[in-house]
Amino acid sequence: MQDISRAAAAMNILDDYLKGYPLEKVLKQWFKKNRFAGSNDRRNIRDLVFDILRKRLILYYPFQIKEYVETGRVLVLSYLFLYKKDSFSLEDIKGNKYLSPSINNDELIILNNINRLIKKAPKNISLNCPDFLEEKLSQSLGDNFNVIMELFLKRAPVYLRINQNKINIKEAKIKLENQGILTEICASSKYALKVISGEKFIKNSSPYQLGEVELQDLSSQLTTELVQIASGKKILDFCAGSGGKALAIASRLRNKADIFAYDLNDLKYKNLNYRVNKAGANIKILDSKHLIKYKNFFDIVFVDAPCSGTGTWRRDPKIKWELNDQKLSLLIKNQYNIVEQACSYLKNGGFLIYVVCSLLEDEGDLIIRKYLFHHKNYSKVNSGIFHPINASDGFYFSVLKFMNN
Repeated sequence: MQDISRAAAAMNILDDYLKGYPLEKVLKQWFKKNRFAGSNDRRNIRDLVFDILRKRLILYYPFQIKEYVETGRVLVLSYLFLYKKDSFSLEDIKGNKYLSPSINNDELIILNNINRLIKKAPKNISLNCPDFLEEKLSQSLGDNFNVIMELFLKRAPVYLRINQNKINIKEAKIKLENQGILTEICASSKYALKVISGEKFIKNSSPYQLGEVELQDLSSQLTTELVQIASGKKILDFCAGSGGKALAIASRLRNKADIFAYDLNDLKYKNLNYRVNKAGANIKILDSKHLIKYKNFFDIVFVDAPCSGTGTWRRDPKIKWELNDQKLSLLIKNQYNIVEQACSYLKNGGFLIYVVCSLLEDEGDLIIRKYLFHHKNYSKVNSGIFHPINASDGFYFSVLKFMNN
């Protein structure tokens, strides 16, 4: 497919998304209906759609102030003029059969003045931050707010975690390179590789197929490398999902800990079982019936709580447009309840590790402060934030110690 036809495909996909259909479903349906699009086309169209969604507010703004309805067409046209001028000439766009109807004079006036128009945009629009979150994120990030929001407009780097139960980092790096995947070792982690090129080969590579490496963001990996997570401990991954954190812990400790995984959603266990077996990890999976037997049992309870995902906007930009005050309030209430439930499984002297892939204080430090206020037998040992400046995705973490004197 030509680049301009991929742009036209993005218009159609974005139109359906803007009507309220789930993005992944829309992408799947478009690819199913247009089987002429090869794997490279599908990858490029998907990347294009995601990049447009990262920049959605500023792309719509020049048309919005001229009272246009937001459509896939206006988002894509703005994107081409602002970010792809080196790839497309005006004549290419004006006369192309894939853009139907042809660009009209009113659209051309907007596009030819687009740089001047976007200079007038409010701060939250220029940074592509939802209006209701601007103040909250600014308070949470302080002087780093502008820089992090600008970094969120770029695609996230890809990171791999090596599985120490099967391979060491130098061997993994060489094996990946032999299969066209160039990586570099990360200074902040002994187990992380940053992918420099060859990302499209990862899932078919033998290190990935054999469970020697896993796709996992650097910040996510770093939350499992806290000093409290040590060999010989009884560890519960309380909101395990598909098991990424439990698998990382099993790898780092080389299976020399009693690791358990639990998630309220039993549907996730099928994928979790598969990943555990593939990785050669010793992880016991618990359901709700069996979990109740482990009250006051664990040295460490690791909680990666469901959250707004504000820290993952580079990787999954659609979630920023699907969040609102009501959803955020429900998440915050749920997070506090999860912490209360999780702590009931800690033994005296044990540690709660609370993690969210969010940069909002409401979901991070404020949850912990509220819990400490109501539970005097807990104390904060450590806390911090990972973000694109010091790691990759945005993650808040806090370590609490339970002492029942």
